[in-house]
Amino acid sequence: MEFNNEGVRRLLGKYKFRDLTMEELKNVNMFFPHFRYSMDTYVFKDSSQKNLLNFTGTIPVMYQGNTYNIPIRLWILDSHPFAPPICFLKPTANMGISVGKHVDAQGRIYLPYLQNWSHPKSVIVGLIKEMIAKFQEELPLYSLSSSDEAQQVDLLAYIAKITEGVSDVNSKNWANRENKTVNKITVVGGGELGIACTLAISAKGIADRLVLLDVSEGAKGVIMDLDIFNLPNVEISKGVDKSNIAMELLRVKGQRSWSVGLSVADLVDSIVNDKKKVHSVSVLAKGYYDINSEVFLSLPCILGTSGVSEVIKTTVKEDTVTEKLQSSASSIHSLQQQLKL
Repeated sequence: MEFNNEGVRRLLGKYKFRDLTMEELKNVNMFFPHFRYSMDTYVFKDSSQKNLLNFTGTIPVMYQGNTYNIPIRLWILDSHPFAPPICFLKPTANMGISVGKHVDAQGRIYLPYLQNWSHPKSVIVGLIKEMIAKFQEELPLYSLSSSDEAQQVDLLAYIAKITEGVSDVNSKNWANRENKTVNKITVVGGGELGIACTLAISAKGIADRLVLLDVSEGAKGVIMDLDIFNLPNVEISKGVDKSNIAMELLRVKGQRSWSVGLSVADLVDSIVNDKKKVHSVSVLAKGYYDINSEVFLSLPCILGTSGVSEVIKTTVKEDTVTEKLQSSASSIHSLQQQLKL
């Protein structure tokens, strides 16, 4: 895509250091000419908003002999280049986020380059190059399986029905429950992830009653976002006015938390319905894989009503798996000792 000098310069009209920013973006375009630039509203953690220049595109990442095009989005602050960009993954609907040391559940990217940002030695091209290098060590995205994609389709169809005023959604799941134990599930936290978990659990028809709790006044807005769906069997801790913008909300907020919400709903389903399915959950690892430290690691476990009934010991590349788990356990144990936990 040809870099539109005048168009980008106009977008930077209110930036404090427009010329410096413009020169840097020209350099970015030399290395990554396919990025697309636009001006959009960014919402900060304190709920303040600002129109910022941002660009989207993919970066090539070589991982285990294969090249992956990782979609990213960088927001350029109006104090650039004296402040670092805000970086996110921009996964498509069939991608899930692999939460790790460089990426959180919302897809925000954290790198040493960002923490140590200092003009003029720090530049966007250098940032992207470090991003590629770190992602080659730990791929930040994965392809959803066909079943995961099907769950997302079901979830969005469920939300669409609610917004259209369908009142008997999941009625088939509630039939013949009169003589069964009432299942009550509580989701604590009214942020984007809490909303995603609540919607996913509701869509599965797992709970007879679902309660969303949040004590933060700052969460009023996101709780209102959830309230607009008129969810059946869902009780919200704060009463707020409703609005007809539900699907627009989904479009704006994107899909960053849905895959996590679906995973949580799957865990809840196994516990409530005693499915005895295998899930990777955090458990005390002492006694497994020759680990002697009291640390918790994510291991494959059989999950049911009583919680974890058995830890599954994998037989795939046994030596390699054991070595990596022991290394992780050692690192966590050392950190615990430093923090005196």
